[in-house]
Amino acid sequence: MQPLSPRQRKVHDRLVDHHRRTGGLPDLSEFARGLGITYVTLKQHLEALARKGYLTFEGRGRGRSPKVTLAAAATGVPLLGTIPAGPLSDAFAHADGYLPLARLDERHFALRVRGDSMADSILDGDVVLLERAPPARDGLVCAVRVEDDDVTLKYVDRLAGGRVRLRAHNPAYDPRDLPAGAVQIDGVMRGLLRGLALTALLRAD
Repeated sequence: MQPLSPRQRKVHDRLVDHHRRTGGLPDLSEFARGLGITYVTLKQHLEALARKGYLTFEGRGRGRSPKVTLAAAATGVPLLGTIPAGPLSDAFAHADGYLPLARLDERHFALRVRGDSMADSILDGDVVLLERAPPARDGLVCAVRVEDDDVTLKYVDRLAGGRVRLRAHNPAYDPRDLPAGAVQIDGVMRGLLRGLALTALLRAD
């Protein structure tokens, strides 16, 4: 899919959010008012989104609202590359694509793995599915960032005295014990995709 302008991204994200919450799309006139733009401007954004493959937009004649259908891939789980420092929400605005995985809501995202710190459990090039939630117990694989650094995958253990330990699976990497306040958990791993399963989903996207 082609990249979107900030205005197009806002329209698309609002449509996806409404679809996830309600299972359908909003009345376009009301939607335009909610965005603070005219109906004509909204139609221009929708036509641009259609040209870029994010939805279909079909006029149905004078006096009838156009038919809008989101691309199936765009209602799936956002696939992120390397997550940069800063808020996770910023990374969603630059998703590499969407995985068409049913029954997963907006709390879920996918991250393409780079590096070998979790090998041989999680390999370079794998895609992990994560949920934005606190870990329910020690020893879970989480997407974490330390003092606003880039996100990395590690086992997370709570220690006494308000500290946490970040552990790699690869024994070549030493564990790190840090103050809990220095560690931000962006998501807890819920699954892993590789090989034919991953290839099929990416082709569907």
